[in-house]
Amino acid sequence: MHATDQWQSLAGSIVEVREAGRLYRRGWVEHVMADASGFWLARDGVATREFIHKSMGYQVLTGFYPRPSSV
Repeated sequence: MHATDQWQSLAGSIVEVREAGRLYRRGWVEHVMADASGFWLARDGVATREFIHKSMGYQVLTGFYPRPSSV
């Protein structure tokens, strides 16, 4: 997995959310805000649905690689 700040492409993927280098939560991205400022992690077992906003300072890791800006 690698860190990404390109949140607009995360819908439908599994991500790790880290706080101060430690795993905060891992989950499925259910919805990304239109301006890519945040996303919703789906409910998983006892973990409730949760909104993650860029201003919260979390690092987000994904297994997907960003698309090149020019092809």
